Amino acid sequence: MKNRFLKNLKSYPPEQYSSGVTNAKLAAVALLKLEENDVDKTFENVVVTLQKLFPGKFSLITYPEIPDTIRVDNTLRLDAGKHSKYLTGNRPKGYKLTAIGRIAAEETIQELNSGKKSVVGLGSIQRGRYSKLVGAVIKSDAFEKFSTKQFSEINKFDICRVLQCTLETPDEKLRANMEALKTMAVALRSIKEYEKLSDDVLTFFTYVEENWEKLTND
Repeated sequence: MKNRFLKNLKSYPPEQYSSGVTNAKLAAVALLKLEENDVDKTFENVVVTLQKLFPGKFSLITYPEIPDTIRVDNTLRLDAGKHSKYLTGNRPKGYKLTAIGRIAAEETIQELNSGKKSVVGLGSIQRGRYSKLVGAVIKSDAFEKFSTKQFSEINKFDICRVLQCTLETPDEKLRANMEALKTMAVALRSIKEYEKLSDDVLTFFTYVEENWEKLTND
């Protein structure tokens, strides 16, 4: 499976990703492609995938057929990990896309395939998906308690449910899901019919962020 996947990977033309697409987003694309093809997201597999997909960004300058592992490592550890929160994991254990990383990967692939920057707004399918997920927030018990000012009644179980997680979900994953939902709300806000929904959800998540420790402690 792995060898066939890597062998069949085709490079994107450099002009499609040389400017305007961050290395962090390209890393998210590589991880999504590995995941969709059931290939382990080890450092080695990510290195080869990135170099094959985007040789103009992830190859050594003087030896373009060889991956630039230092650049890949910095991209995964800093750009896509620490700064953008697109992934979790590390070099020894492998990597995993966060919810916001998956969104970034899907949007970047759409942008790369169309040859255009995705600034024209959400497509109908994406809009429907975003509105369903963001709309679920205001139907949650956590939001109901927030909107009726029952702040002391909001507990960790409520927060986990609104973030589509369980009580056992790590803090990092909870935060990643919240960031993903915020990203969707911001994207929907440019559409007039979703403006109030987006504002209500973003206001709610601002409260959650400001009271994170109290709300997520057992």
